[in-house]
Amino acid sequence: MRITVLKGGWSPEREVSLESSAFVSSELRKLGHEVYELDIPTKNLRHLTDQLYDSSPDFIFNALHGFGGEDGIIQGVLEVFGVPYNSTGVLGSAIAFHKSVCKKIVASCGVNVIAGFDIPAEEIRDINNPGGIRMEYPFVVKPAENGSSIGVFLISNLADLTNLKSLEWSFGSDVIIERYIEGREFSVLVVDGKVIGAVEIVPKNQFYDYNSKYDKNGSVHLCDFELEEELRKRMYEMAVKAFNACHCRGISRADFKCDGADIYFLELNTQPGMTEVSLVPDIAKFNHIEIGLILK
Repeated sequence: MRITVLKGGWSPEREVSLESSAFVSSELRKLGHEVYELDIPTKNLRHLTDQLYDSSPDFIFNALHGFGGEDGIIQGVLEVFGVPYNSTGVLGSAIAFHKSVCKKIVASCGVNVIAGFDIPAEEIRDINNPGGIRMEYPFVVKPAENGSSIGVFLISNLADLTNLKSLEWSFGSDVIIERYIEGREFSVLVVDGKVIGAVEIVPKNQFYDYNSKYDKNGSVHLCDFELEEELRKRMYEMAVKAFNACHCRGISRADFKCDGADIYFLELNTQPGMTEVSLVPDIAKFNHIEIGLILK
């Protein structure tokens, strides 16, 4: 097949997308496909469509991350273009990318989510003020729409909260505040509605932040982790429920925390990273699956 790989994009996750696309393109070429790499550095529909027509693809692989790439926008363009493309479509991408909307939908299907609130970004300054939303320490403040842990803050005390309030918030208008779950972190790979495997993430920092995700030694990925069978089963069931509830297709990655007594859903990623230090390639390799065979 002649496959056009979309890469780069204009979101803060551009560099991650470039790394993902390089890995994906290499794997697709190993399978014998003819690969054309299309960089999309800015919002420019004419550039995108002209390049797509020039590349004459049989299939389009979207390796974009963040705004424009995994929120339903590029998926809408590809639907109009009319050539098959990988992973989740317009509706599922939009749902999963907005963490607050995703959280409400999966909770309605029996997925265990973390207690918290949604607030407009301008109300961050009112957290734990008289008349404002109150949260006991520690808690997490994060954008409702973003990826790669960009804009995620762990607030352990008043000093952390004061520092957060002094920042100029630039991570979108919708903000989630939720209880911080101390414990182990897991990620489950689901392909076409079936669990392929999972990985436990042991980050070098206090939580799985940007540096822990993308630095060469930022975290340890344990695919042979031990977990009580009932908790593992519950986690896998919730990953599939989230996949189905959000109208996903192809690959998705569901992230969870475990406090030892229960499993809590964090988020659903419909365009998971495909870099050399990403989770999906590790899970596939551990389960003896060629990564190229699930890139669809």
